[in-house]
Amino acid sequence: MAVPRSPVRWALVLLVAGLLAVAAAVALWWPRASTEVRRTTATVVEPASCGAADAYDRVELTVGDRKHTAKLDGCGHQRDEVVEVVVPTDTDGELTVQAAASTPVGMPFEVRLTTLLMCLSGLAGGLYAYLLTRRSQPTSSAGAA
Repeated sequence: MAVPRSPVRWALVLLVAGLLAVAAAVALWWPRASTEVRRTTATVVEPASCGAADAYDRVELTVGDRKHTAKLDGCGHQRDEVVEVVVPTDTDGELTVQAAASTPVGMPFEVRLTTLLMCLSGLAGGLYAYLLTRRSQPTSSAGAA
């Protein structure tokens, strides 16, 4: 004979499911990385061949009120080409800048949504398997011969 589940147990299950849903929503919409980066434009002053070992173009850029010459983490640009770059926070010494198009800003919403839904589906599948194994467990018979 099976023991009926009490309404309190179902309320706890629903409470946990609700808290998981709230946590999932917060994880989905919480910003992962700062979207504020220092971007500026730079002019290529010395292009580099992509076949060379030191394949860094030299660019000239203005940070604040100071002009800097920096290495661009890339090659194959034309002389006097204007490139949007991301500048590191420390501008002392020799600078190496990256092209702004190749710098990730944060985890895209679609990737976070896909990851979240995959985790939730795994959780739901595990819960379903647990419920199926509990239901299919044989009950002990009291009147065995």
